[in-house]
Amino acid sequence: MYKVIITYELIFLAFWNILYLSNSDVENWFTEKFLTAIFVFFSTMALGLTLVYIVYISIKLSGLAGVLQNLKDPRKKGN
Repeated sequence: MYKVIITYELIFLAFWNILYLSNSDVENWFTEKFLTAIFVFFSTMALGLTLVYIVYISIKLSGLAGVLQNLKDPRKKGN
């Protein structure tokens, strides 16, 4: 579970850095309304984490996690 959270956080930070560095209007918005920007940053991060968690719980409850664990890796010889 920690791997999923860390991966999500890294992807989210990369997304925000790309957004921040590619658009000068976003940079001006960050400097003018810093607290609003922090709130938007954390609320979208929480929303994304909630979405990932809902997908994770749905996969566990549907039994799809067990099916995925029992799949054999086609890249390995002897399967």
